[in-house]
Amino acid sequence: MNRMMPRIRLRQTVTLLLAIAALTTTACHRQVAVPPLPDRPVTMQDKFFDVWPTGPDRAFIVGARGKVLLTEDDGRHLKPIDIGTHEAVFAIQMVDAENGYLSGQDGLAMRTRDGGKTWERLNTRTKLYIFALSFPDRLHGFMVGDRGLVLSTTDGGESFFKRQLEHIFPPELKDYALPFEEPSYYGVTFLDTNHGWVVGEMGRIWTTENGGKTWQEQQDELMPQWKHELATNEDPRFLDFTLPSFFGLSFRDAQHGAACGIHGTIVQTSDGGKSWTFAHQADQPDGPPDTLVPGQLRLDLPARDPLFSIDLYGKDNGLTTGLTGTALRLQGNGAWGPIAGFPSMPLPLMQARFFDDKHGWIVGFGVILYTADGGKTWRFCTGRG
Repeated sequence: MNRMMPRIRLRQTVTLLLAIAALTTTACHRQVAVPPLPDRPVTMQDKFFDVWPTGPDRAFIVGARGKVLLTEDDGRHLKPIDIGTHEAVFAIQMVDAENGYLSGQDGLAMRTRDGGKTWERLNTRTKLYIFALSFPDRLHGFMVGDRGLVLSTTDGGESFFKRQLEHIFPPELKDYALPFEEPSYYGVTFLDTNHGWVVGEMGRIWTTENGGKTWQEQQDELMPQWKHELATNEDPRFLDFTLPSFFGLSFRDAQHGAACGIHGTIVQTSDGGKSWTFAHQADQPDGPPDTLVPGQLRLDLPARDPLFSIDLYGKDNGLTTGLTGTALRLQGNGAWGPIAGFPSMPLPLMQARFFDDKHGWIVGFGVILYTADGGKTWRFCTGRG
């Protein structure tokens, strides 16, 4: 039973951060007549999970209770879009000017064919949470979620092929492997219709080169660097399942990618995932990389926030965000360090995405941030001009 505890705590944490707002919508309260409040597109009660920019100053933002916002003037005004559901929306992507998809709570998947004005629900044949999606074109797409769920479509969501992506254990380990089965997946990216990656719980990294027909694991490349000391209740046969869970995933091109996750972990590849390495961090902006050994417990150091999103953009830029307002940028020395002058806030920052080298967004719990100078300065967007 002890082996189950870290995974149970992780599921509770992710559920809290991704779905707490959606789960409270059924509460009943006695209605009291009060004067109407001014219209506020963004409140501290909002929980935004994803943002997708379609231009330097235009972006879609999605979150709890089916909230979808559109801005066409870099966040100065935010227009709500009614998608016909109060289920939480965890991910969105616009493939082109007219075609886009979103996914979320209880198997939610929807598409637009008119640039986001209207959305129609798709039949995913599942009630599992769908945390992330990636569509290399308007017809081909992949969605991932809870309990090893991977959905794929080749016809724009008219139909889905559903599979459970997980490690196949030999018969002699089957009974011992129960805590490590059905990992949840939180990140997916496809560069084209064939080449893609999926990341999730317990350090799982999967890749495909044939559009999801077959998959290969890649997290084994991290094990020579992983100096985790097994506890008395941990089975050495499952050492690679002690790797930190990954929540965010991004590829700059076919060779350069990165993932981030719990304990502030960042891993990266420069050869398309054939090899992965743990990245180092800096304590100060543009500071030297730390000397921490991955997996080695250091009680004398403060715990690092979980990192929920990562975005590699432009030629050599990168940004990752996390739990208590954490935001780190990729420095010239290869380390990930704090951003000088970044707004201080104790709020979860769930997603960062850039449209180009200059224009980018960060969304989280009760917050939308916008930059037009590559992240040197950030502006809070309230949607009220």
